[in-house]
Amino acid sequence: DMAAKATAWLETLDDQQREAASFAFDSDERLNWHFIPRERLGLPIKQMSLSQRRAAYALLRSGLSHEGYLKATTIMSLEGILRELEKDRPGNEARRDPEKYCLSVFGIPSAHEPWGWRFEGHHLSFNFSSVAGLTVASTPLFLGANPAEVRTGPHAGQRVLAAEEDLARHLMRSLNEAEQKKALLAADAPDEVFTGPTFIIEYDNTQNDANHVHVVWHSLESNFGLDALRRHYERHHQPAAK
Repeated sequence: DMAAKATAWLETLDDQQREAASFAFDSDERLNWHFIPRERLGLPIKQMSLSQRRAAYALLRSGLSHEGYLKATTIMSLEGILRELEKDRPGNEARRDPEKYCLSVFGIPSAHEPWGWRFEGHHLSFNFSSVAGLTVASTPLFLGANPAEVRTGPHAGQRVLAAEEDLARHLMRSLNEAEQKKALLAADAPDEVFTGPTFIIEYDNTQNDANHVHVVWHSLESNFGLDALRRHYERHHQPAAK
């Protein structure tokens, strides 16, 4: 289904758009993920027609639950709220844009050969990799919310990552003092995401009066399907013995 949705989206694009959106599966760009508001390669939502947007969102839904899809699109809408909150900041109109999210496809969508896709922008990074149609890796995955709680305007009270925030606080309160010391990596947010030996789920809420949430799911062994890809090539693409 995911391959079919990706193919359907690519078929809606003209040649120039398809060139912007398509990369080789082994391109370094596939590993170039981030969650800050920066310029990105790929095709942004704002450059798509209505039919292209519908196909793009159909692909996004193929990788997410209904709840996950609602979280993603609500996080995108927060850019409009940030634009209003930061209206006196130079360049804010271009920086805070709910349509500045890019879709990219790596390789040719297939049930037999490796391929992948990415949907990414400020506070969102979804990276899916399919290896021979058998394994779909969904990490690294990043969700963020700023503001974590909308406190003014028609959306006052909205908390897009409420469940994650409440569970994280409940978890910390459930630990004894010694366990809390082990679980708390730093009193101040680090500049980069911490990584343990293989796997990490990290929750961070320290900026802007504790109203700015980051949640990341990171698996160093299976990010981008690299471990499954290595096993696939070992089994099916080894050179013949002389």
